[in-house]
Amino acid sequence: MSWRLLLHRFVAVPLAIAVVVAGWNVYIAFNDNGIIEGEVLDRAGRPVAGATVIFFERNFMYYQEKERAVTDARGFYRLTGLNTHIGQIEAQTADGRKSSRRQLHLWFRAQDTVVAPLVVDAARG
Repeated sequence: MSWRLLLHRFVAVPLAIAVVVAGWNVYIAFNDNGIIEGEVLDRAGRPVAGATVIFFERNFMYYQEKERAVTDARGFYRLTGLNTHIGQIEAQTADGRKSSRRQLHLWFRAQDTVVAPLVVDAARG
């Protein structure tokens, strides 16, 4: 078989598409655990320990709470087992401070992702 035949557009284009599809499927296979993680910070950039992070899953009509996690001493959280690709996430503290609710649009179901920091309002007082 000649190299010239492999470089013909009727062979090269389908081969290129097949390589891209195979690569995408390998990427998905290694990144489909349903893990969403990130950190919660205050307006000054300090980590917020003990904040509750809530993930809302989109159903047919509205967003419904699906999963909760509490931040550790460094402000980090980890939500696991999420099998969706559209949702919202927000953080709340025990004293009533909240972050804005952030939309998540993932490329595929159960995609592992790291969310940009959720920022809660300054302490009241």
